[in-house]
Amino acid sequence: KDGMFKLFRKKMPFGIIVGGSEDVAIQITGRERIYLRHRAGFLKYALQFGYKVVVAYNFGESDLYRSFSILAPLNLWLVKRFGFVLPLFYGQWWCPLLPRSDVTLNTVYGAVLELPRIDFPSDEEVAHWHGKYIEAVTDVFETHKERFGFASRTLEIL
Repeated sequence: KDGMFKLFRKKMPFGIIVGGSEDVAIQITGRERIYLRHRAGFLKYALQFGYKVVVAYNFGESDLYRSFSILAPLNLWLVKRFGFVLPLFYGQWWCPLLPRSDVTLNTVYGAVLELPRIDFPSDEEVAHWHGKYIEAVTDVFETHKERFGFASRTLEIL
């Protein structure tokens, strides 16, 4: 967190993987799932420093590795309780740590949320911008999913 605040103070652009370990815990091959419903802290900090937030989505990321979806509830519990996840997955048959070579990864950028600078944002202000962020992520997904072969999938925001 301290490193992030240094970047904020220097007004340096940087990226955040919002879902963190929970995204790993809920990953199921063939499903588009992101852990975002309870992740608003990054927006609170962005509001405090008056940052712009660029929305992005990675199509194909959920298919890079085959996972054992039966362990998703256990992994989510582990990450919430102990702060770690047991990432049981495999990519290439000959080297399970390498991602599958038959999956294309496409990153799409969406709206830029121009956040106001609010030194002490209220819970309501954070919730407002969190809702805008979720709308923007959903819009990016829905707008581009057919182009990348994901027309039959829905975005699950947990």
